[in-house]
Amino acid sequence: MQHKLTLYRHLLHDEKSLAALQQSCSIQDFVQQMALYLQWPDLTFDLMLNFLEQQNNTVLVPDLELFSRFWQPADYRKKHQALNWVPAFEPLQQPFFQDDILKQRGKLLARFIRPVTLVSDLLAQTATLAPVSPDLIIFHWSRCGSTLLGGLYRQLSGVKLLSESMLISDMLLDPFWPEDLKPQLLTLAVQLQGRFRHGETQLAMKLNAWDLPLWPLWLQQFPAAKALCLGRDPEAILASHQRISGMHMAGLPGQLGVLGDIWQHCGSFFSGRCEVLYILMQSSEALVRQKQAVFIDYQHLVQSSPEQLAAWLGRTPDSHELKRWQSFSTRDAKQPDQVFQQASARPDVVFDPEQQQLIQGRLQPLYQLLLQKSEL
Repeated sequence: MQHKLTLYRHLLHDEKSLAALQQSCSIQDFVQQMALYLQWPDLTFDLMLNFLEQQNNTVLVPDLELFSRFWQPADYRKKHQALNWVPAFEPLQQPFFQDDILKQRGKLLARFIRPVTLVSDLLAQTATLAPVSPDLIIFHWSRCGSTLLGGLYRQLSGVKLLSESMLISDMLLDPFWPEDLKPQLLTLAVQLQGRFRHGETQLAMKLNAWDLPLWPLWLQQFPAAKALCLGRDPEAILASHQRISGMHMAGLPGQLGVLGDIWQHCGSFFSGRCEVLYILMQSSEALVRQKQAVFIDYQHLVQSSPEQLAAWLGRTPDSHELKRWQSFSTRDAKQPDQVFQQASARPDVVFDPEQQQLIQGRLQPLYQLLLQKSEL
């Protein structure tokens, strides 16, 4: 059995063999390939399943530089401070990173082989990885065009878009880790998830809305990155969450860091949502005031030319990129197979007078201040 375990470890670091397994479309073929790799001629499906299940429940300490060429971390396990991995043979193409992960998990390789590593083991190998720094970081309040903007940047050749990584958010918000270690954790996560594996030359990162209060950490670690902060009229944002609530607006106390703490003290569910948005706006104001980021309002964003937006990445789009850009801009950014349709609900119908008063008194003054500082 020890020989088989050694062969299995080699398999996890063998790009050619893994690529062949990635292409396997039948269980029979997958078992046959595994029998060859493990030198196990009488391997059956049940034997393979039992063997792989044991390995999936065993912590792997990989040769991280080699291993992460064709594996990427997908999820953070808070209970054990561990990472789950999936194959990385295909470039990121979906509106959100988790959508790409779901696509990968539909393939046989990711279904049967599910490596798990401890973050502490990986930190010791950080120096073996090539440095990775985002060219652009997109902060946002949610429902203000960040998915559209990220998708547009993906139309530029050579751009890798890492969109709303839950792994990074979950790891940075885990109270297990001391604050002085979080810079190393962030660097490691970006090195692993942002790694160029498919000929990319630029990295754009769209963060989760609740990452915004952590902007000092992000810009401390990546001072050369251009930072954009997207916002929108608070009424429109809150109206969108009335229809479909985002995670940070769902009233989950004790989750998502400082935003989760709000729900323990708010007077009502709606006032809690307003306070969440207010904190995001406060963080944005600090970013802009300290000249750490450029503020862009949604209305300005949708009226901007491709040349204006591409300039934030230091790019001038060519004719092919402009054609892709134009085609993408007519689609629903979150569901690209559908044509974009503007939401019809009006804010003055959604909110009662008391809620309107809270929006106007609490949120609008700060929003108007940010509009004055907008550079588009």
